Amino acid sequence: MTRVLHVLDHSLPLHSGYTFRTRAIMKAQEGLGLEVRGITGQRHNLEAALNGMREEADGLTFHRTPGTPAGPPPLREMGEIEALAAAIHALAADWRPDIIHAHSPALCGAAASQAARALGIPFVYEIRAFWEDAAVGNLTGTEGSLKYRLTRALETRVAKGADALFTICEGLRQDLVQRGIPAASIHVMRNGVDLGLFGDPPPRDDRLGADLGIAPGAPVIGYIGSFYAYEGVDDLIAAMPC
Repeated sequence: MTRVLHVLDHSLPLHSGYTFRTRAIMKAQEGLGLEVRGITGQRHNLEAALNGMREEADGLTFHRTPGTPAGPPPLREMGEIEALAAAIHALAADWRPDIIHAHSPALCGAAASQAARALGIPFVYEIRAFWEDAAVGNLTGTEGSLKYRLTRALETRVAKGADALFTICEGLRQDLVQRGIPAASIHVMRNGVDLGLFGDPPPRDDRLGADLGIAPGAPVIGYIGSFYAYEGVDDLIAAMPC
């Protein structure tokens, strides 16, 4: 049976869009007959209470990298990459994956690429966002800064070295093409929702609609998520008819 090791920033049991997409991918791969596990970098440890270096969540197995990030940048990030690469090697000595599937950020990709090359197995990289742009969007970074340019350069290097490359949308794909990566080598795997997980939708509450001033039968769009600029909520609002 083919074994796929997912290299992650964080995972279940933490809840986020990132962990839910990871869960869906791993479950889908299991459904195809693959054997899957995940391993997280040290940043997971900053957010979660660790219950050992191996944890089961929703029927999936996740391994943890010991320690937490420390030191000034960029030494801190270099330490994270080395620690995660070492943890991948340690796990591979026992579990022996056939494919390493890393998910952004580039720190995960860099560690996974390093380990995959040393192990002589294929390296798949999935970019869900450019984290330098996300930092600008959530006001923790500045476009064009040294950190921005270093993060972008690392992302590009990891992407160019992948045996297979995936993004979640056409916009990210086109950005990578502009960086010199052949378009034919970049595949798009969009976000989605398995409605079967939620059962039948409840009937429309017309009384609540009337209380909110919504006309009977008028379309209603619900949004649950963050309000960072890169989420595009302003574009959604602008696209709605007046």
